[in-house]
Amino acid sequence: MKFVKRLQQYRVYRKLLLSYLLLIIVTISVLSTILYMLFSAKAVKEIDSSSREMLSQVSYTANVVFKQVEEITSQLLSDNQIVVFMYAKENDKLVDYNASLLLAKLQSVYPFISNIGLYNFTNGAYIDTANFPPDPQTAAREQTQYVGFYPRKLMKDNVPLRLLTFTVHPEQALTGAARSAIVLDLKESYIQNTMRSISASARHASTFVMDATGTVLSHSDDALFMENFAHLDYVQHILQGNANQGSFTQTIEGRKSLVTYIKSSTLDWYFVSVRPYDQLLSNIYEVRRWTLLIALLLTAAGVAISLLVTGNIYNPMKALIDKVTERGGSSRSPLLRMDEYKLLSDVFTHTMESAKSIASTLSRSTQMLKSSYMFHLLKGHADKSAFVRMPPEIEREWRTRLKGPYFAVLLFRIDGIRSFKEKYHAFDRGLIRFAIGNIAQELLSGAYESDVALTEEEEIALVVQTDRPAFDERLYFLLAEIQDTVKTYYHISVSASIGDLCGSMEEIRNSYVSAGKYMEYRLFYGYGSLLDASKAGADVGQTARYPSSAERKLIDAIKLCQTRTIEKEIDDWMLGLPRSSRSQTVQYTNFLFLAIIREFENITEWWGVDPNELYSSMNDIREAETLDEIRTCLTQFCFRIVSMIEENKSSVAAARQARVIEEIKLYLQEHYANPGLSLELVSERAGLSSGYVGKLFKQVTGSNFNDYVTQLRMEKAKELLSDTSMAVAQVGERVGIFNVSYFSTLFKKKYGMTPSQFREQA
Repeated sequence: MKFVKRLQQYRVYRKLLLSYLLLIIVTISVLSTILYMLFSAKAVKEIDSSSREMLSQVSYTANVVFKQVEEITSQLLSDNQIVVFMYAKENDKLVDYNASLLLAKLQSVYPFISNIGLYNFTNGAYIDTANFPPDPQTAAREQTQYVGFYPRKLMKDNVPLRLLTFTVHPEQALTGAARSAIVLDLKESYIQNTMRSISASARHASTFVMDATGTVLSHSDDALFMENFAHLDYVQHILQGNANQGSFTQTIEGRKSLVTYIKSSTLDWYFVSVRPYDQLLSNIYEVRRWTLLIALLLTAAGVAISLLVTGNIYNPMKALIDKVTERGGSSRSPLLRMDEYKLLSDVFTHTMESAKSIASTLSRSTQMLKSSYMFHLLKGHADKSAFVRMPPEIEREWRTRLKGPYFAVLLFRIDGIRSFKEKYHAFDRGLIRFAIGNIAQELLSGAYESDVALTEEEEIALVVQTDRPAFDERLYFLLAEIQDTVKTYYHISVSASIGDLCGSMEEIRNSYVSAGKYMEYRLFYGYGSLLDASKAGADVGQTARYPSSAERKLIDAIKLCQTRTIEKEIDDWMLGLPRSSRSQTVQYTNFLFLAIIREFENITEWWGVDPNELYSSMNDIREAETLDEIRTCLTQFCFRIVSMIEENKSSVAAARQARVIEEIKLYLQEHYANPGLSLELVSERAGLSSGYVGKLFKQVTGSNFNDYVTQLRMEKAKELLSDTSMAVAQVGERVGIFNVSYFSTLFKKKYGMTPSQFREQA
């Protein structure tokens, strides 16, 4: 019951058990299969080897027979009586008798020869030892080789004979035309009996001999004598191959069989053995049954071992799971669904997350306290009561780190802070400031001990410790490298300043203040500058009066709308600014802005411009970080006023022109009936030239003067034709056209009909 409960409830237990079972079953199965296959292959190989050995012996017997046939032929051809018979031109009974006696004597020496015959094709004589009838195939003399062979069947005394016939034509190799032949008949049963005697152990084998054409010369089945097997697949495989011996498996009549063959070295015969696999492996199948039984027994033993091993391995995990579920109070999962690994992983993950959260909280708290300590240290509030609550060990750690004996504050300020804020979000800006502090601390670590303190949003402060009362050139090289690195990676320019050295931790505030004071001189040195006391004190003591004459010239250039002159006067004005104080430079710039605003403030109402727009431009000066930015703000401000002036001039001129044209149009409305109405007349009344009035009239109305007057007269004529019964000539006179024909032509051109036709339609 405990085993069944574990199997149902715990997924990992099931996986372990199934894994062991699968491993054991697969191992036993694979091992048994491999052993069985190796043993089977070895058995088949041995049987194939024995088959080849048997066929080799049979083939050797056939070779011996062929050699004896050659010996018999040699003996016959060396005997005078045989030669006389074979080449006699006429049939002689005595010669035939003597030859027959010799043939009978020779056959008695070779019992495997069933018949020896001689043919004389010249006189037609034929003798043999077995009284076989002449063979028509031999008598036809169609043989083209010295020694020929063919199987044949013969009936003698109603007994069928299966013969393997060898024919020899002695003259074939010399003359090409045979005059005689020697025939040796070998019983097919002799070859078959030899094969049976040698392969007596292969009871179920089918053995046969065939020639190169696939014709059976001898077969264990007598009925297949002289059958042609060339159409069989395995016979084609043998005949088409070039090997003299070999073996292969082939499915024959639905049964897998082992085919073994050997080719005779003297005769063109193939000795073939076909043995079914199930007969070959009859003993192997018994081995297979025993192998299967043993595999099942081993599997059963493996199951028991798997249960034991799984329980021993799983018990520690089960104890851990019980503790976890008891502490967590978690309910059991549904049947077959509890994943112990997931449960333990979740608990472990939760524990690690809690530990990381606690460690992160402690780290952040410590870092915040350290940052607060540095911030208050730089701001001079380290003795505030709120700061005293910092843990003593952290304060001791920092006081131990800040061991001096000399300290200084390095201040880095991001250039172009306005565009920096517009480009990055607050979170990204904080990351960049943090990265700049890390870069600076990393590059300085090889030469100085330093700590980062993030103070204002646009600056990063580092407290540097040194054992020398003054900095050497190495610090300046490192600061330049820091600036280049930040610019390379973040495409941000930073300026750096070096505060005054101090001899105690309480004086770090003074170094920070001096670094900030020196940073103000970035206004004069520009972005990416490296500032210290030497650069800040270069212009100390220099004073400069406010450049009033340059201010006056600039205002005059603005009034004249001369942009190039404005730029030149701005440059001249800035040359007179003091270089010793940023606040005084900004103050003088504000004086200039106020002077320009007072000069043009009164006329802004005429232009329809809000005067506050001019005052708002002064805010850009407060955010300017360099003289170039001040120059840009001042130039844009002056150009804006110039554009206002030019826009006002254009609008005044346009209004005046429109007013002139409106007066002319009003005059035409009142005097269109005057036949002397002309462009010169109205130009004289307007006090302008006729050419200017004509162009202006065309520009404003889109029509030239004469067309406009004609259009006006035709409209008035149309009204008179519709509303009065005056004659056409009178109507023309009333609109200033006294030539009635010309009036009718103009009217028709305008409306597509004559005045009379228009009146009829009206």
